[in-house]
Amino acid sequence: MDLGLSGRRCIVTGASRGIGAATAELLAAEGASVALLARDAAALRERALALEKAHGVRAVPVPVDLARAPELAAAFARAIDALGGVDVLVNNAGASPFGSLEQIDDPTWQASIDLKLMGYVRGIRAVLPSMRAQRSGRIVNVLGSAGVSASESYALGCLNTALAHVTRSTALLVARDGIRVVALHPGPTATERLLGGMSAAAKAAGMPTEAYIEKFGRDSVPLGRIAQPEEVARMIAVLASDVASFVTGSAVQVDGSVTRGV
Repeated sequence: MDLGLSGRRCIVTGASRGIGAATAELLAAEGASVALLARDAAALRERALALEKAHGVRAVPVPVDLARAPELAAAFARAIDALGGVDVLVNNAGASPFGSLEQIDDPTWQASIDLKLMGYVRGIRAVLPSMRAQRSGRIVNVLGSAGVSASESYALGCLNTALAHVTRSTALLVARDGIRVVALHPGPTATERLLGGMSAAAKAAGMPTEAYIEKFGRDSVPLGRIAQPEEVARMIAVLASDVASFVTGSAVQVDGSVTRGV
């Protein structure tokens, strides 16, 4: 099936590693040009060069701290200018630390709000003028299953809940402009963040890391394992593509059925 992404101009935040890197790789493989935004300038340059070499597309590294509003605005302007416009935004940057309400202090709350919540909001604002002018666009907000399934050990998961509301309200706002806005909730995925946490947990439990990860998957995920970033990226690409041309305002679970709510 042709996803219709060839020639599309895509911005991916958090593109230096994990789900963001896998998404940029898949979009480039589909023939899209990609601007890669994240803080790690060296990793972005290396990844952009690899994408151009492997897929013959335009790949633009744009180092930026997305928690800082002026930097974000300048980075998005640079990305849009380099790509000659924007057709797809994948909001993916911003992992909030784990911890209960009693464990997360005010500065951590604020830093997470600045990066995750406001980074997504400001990114959407940055692309809307271009998308409205061309009467088309796709925005995919990568959230997380914690946004729909509360846990005492992850109070900051509520930012994903807020962004689910932003997704729906923005979809209603821009539908008649030909712009689709969707959310995606990954479950446990083999990113550096999750694997780092599991490595520490495995050490505390006196287990090899790989054995601990396998046990976690068997015990916690109905499908019996955690996801790979590429599996999440494939659904992001579908949601950003012509295949999902009548999908907007909704959220898709890519979590192996971790989320038990209806």
